[in-house]
Amino acid sequence: MPRKIQQHLTAVLRLFSIHALASLAIGMTAIVLFAPQTMSAQNARPKASAKGIVKMDRATFHKFLQSAGYKTRGGISRDNAQSSDPRFRTFPHFSSSFTVNGVTYPFTMLGYPPKSGRKAAFRSVVVPLHMQFFGFGPNGDINVDFDPGPAVNNLVHSPMYRDANFVNGYGQFGQMMQRAAFWNKMDEDRHWSVRMAPPRILAPITVEVFPDTADPFAPLIQIGNDLVGNVLIDFIDALAQSIIQADGFAPDEVPVFVTGNVIAQALGYHSAFSVTNADNSVSLDTYIYTSWLDPALVEPIFADVSTFNHENLEWMNDPYITNVVPVWMYPPATDPRTVCSGNNLLEVGDPQGNGPTFDDFPAVVVPINGVSYHLQQLVLYQWFTDEVPSSAENGWYTFPDPTSIMTPATYCP
Repeated sequence: MPRKIQQHLTAVLRLFSIHALASLAIGMTAIVLFAPQTMSAQNARPKASAKGIVKMDRATFHKFLQSAGYKTRGGISRDNAQSSDPRFRTFPHFSSSFTVNGVTYPFTMLGYPPKSGRKAAFRSVVVPLHMQFFGFGPNGDINVDFDPGPAVNNLVHSPMYRDANFVNGYGQFGQMMQRAAFWNKMDEDRHWSVRMAPPRILAPITVEVFPDTADPFAPLIQIGNDLVGNVLIDFIDALAQSIIQADGFAPDEVPVFVTGNVIAQALGYHSAFSVTNADNSVSLDTYIYTSWLDPALVEPIFADVSTFNHENLEWMNDPYITNVVPVWMYPPATDPRTVCSGNNLLEVGDPQGNGPTFDDFPAVVVPINGVSYHLQQLVLYQWFTDEVPSSAENGWYTFPDPTSIMTPATYCP
């Protein structure tokens, strides 16, 4: 019997109307999540204001995606995240801290302690979401199908799962970034490493989207002759948590929910929550939602796996949404557009990819077998710590182009 699936779905459906039939095969067992199309509490949240299609030129769409940005949701208590209690089931992780202006900031990251020299391979499950939009347009007669197949194929062959050449060697993106960060803190032989293991890929889950579960202001966006969908982030999150609680995922497997040419009021996010199991153990569950946008439709900074590399490394660096840092200004300090981020989390993708100065940091193209993958610039954790010089490899603060930022964060007044 799936772990608390009935109770969890009931709680979800009190808040959301999910027009979805989600069926996935796990081992030899099929788990089906079925939600009714109407709920008595549906009137408690805003209705879609329009069912139309919003036309945008490429430049306007570029600004729209920038404003959508990236999100962080959920979180687990720091005591649980840092606990070594064997009842807590999750990924291998270690804790440390840094000090700024006399204040100590503890953090927890994925992997074994760097001094141990141990290698970790993180399991993941790619969950393709086949989004079907029904009842849109002025007459409610426009239906659009968004196949996640190309997105999944591109993602699993990308530098997040496959080895590629980087400035510090040959390996996966996350592996090489984390090795750069802990180069001077790992074992003397520098065997320490973290990697993404080859993913388990589920059959696509069909999700029906109606106007009340799409973004009310831009449910479908037309760029030239192409369409991009936009659903409510709460809709995606409720669906993701329901699937996770269906007992198909181990605590040391991260589900990666993928949509092709569909966003969820954000380009992507990562989240975490804890679940108490029947045997009194506690699962610290983490998950990622990533959109995938066709490079033919968007600028390189938003193309293909740029969102996944952002969220994947934020998940490695702050898996349980517990790592607090001094509130920082968007880099670089020389850009007159810089403002206070209002962000006090160690989110390595946000400084260069989630604010008004993001276009100061173009995507880095990494080829594998003739395919170009677009990666966002991310900061190493030392950028938050006021270290001068940085304790990372060669004194770096950013990756994969270590020349894009040469100084640590400027903190907000």
